[in-house]
Amino acid sequence: MADDRRAEMATTFERIKRPLQWPMENFRRTKVSTARFVGYRFSRVRRNAVAGFAFGFALKDGAVPGVTEPPEAVAYAFVKPVDSELRGDLVARQGSAVRKLVSASRAMGFPFEFHPDEEIAAVRHRSLRHVPREIFVLVASDFFMLCYQPIRASTFLERVRKSTTRPGP
Repeated sequence: MADDRRAEMATTFERIKRPLQWPMENFRRTKVSTARFVGYRFSRVRRNAVAGFAFGFALKDGAVPGVTEPPEAVAYAFVKPVDSELRGDLVARQGSAVRKLVSASRAMGFPFEFHPDEEIAAVRHRSLRHVPREIFVLVASDFFMLCYQPIRASTFLERVRKSTTRPGP
């Protein structure tokens, strides 16, 4: 099913590219295309640790925490490795960037799930399995734009930028 939605997925990325261009200029954009996930990761580095966020589509169950009805539109925040100092700064501490993202998203009505012990520390997803082809791009792009609002409002991007030294790998 996901394979026959590839054209709609590509159109969705084209549609959201311009509105999200400026906020992501301090992050390295990497296209990800695997059998399980297709999308973009925006990352920054500090020593051997990487942090950032991603927008994309989970194509298989379990590709991202919580995904059970692919294809699903997914937005997530990540920090790897799980045992890094950067993760402590961005995830583990009270008032950390990821914790603020999760609380801001709940307050705004677009809740991210918190996974404090996983590489993907916060995730929001929505199944598009039953969305008709003619509105797939609209539904998916609206989902990504709504997910971006708490990322911006929580100062997640600024906090990741200040906690890292350069755009990621």
